[in-house]
Amino acid sequence: MAKKNTAAVAEELAQPILEQMGLILWDVVYEKEGSGWYLRYYIDKEGGVSIDDCEAMSRPLDAKLDEVDPIEQSYCLEVSSAG
Repeated sequence: MAKKNTAAVAEELAQPILEQMGLILWDVVYEKEGSGWYLRYYIDKEGGVSIDDCEAMSRPLDAKLDEVDPIEQSYCLEVSSAG
């Protein structure tokens, strides 16, 4: 999959999970850093995001990404606060 399309596909896959959890997606970034690739989701919600929110989002998201497998090479998934 082309790099420019990866973030868009990753965002689309995350939308149902975000909606179910009441989270807002600020950005998805797919980038190479050093020798590794990173897929980074930046999330928010009213009242702010906790580490528990990030963990709760990453588990079903990781499972969905593994199921659909839209990224050919290996990468590290990160979910963090937008702020």
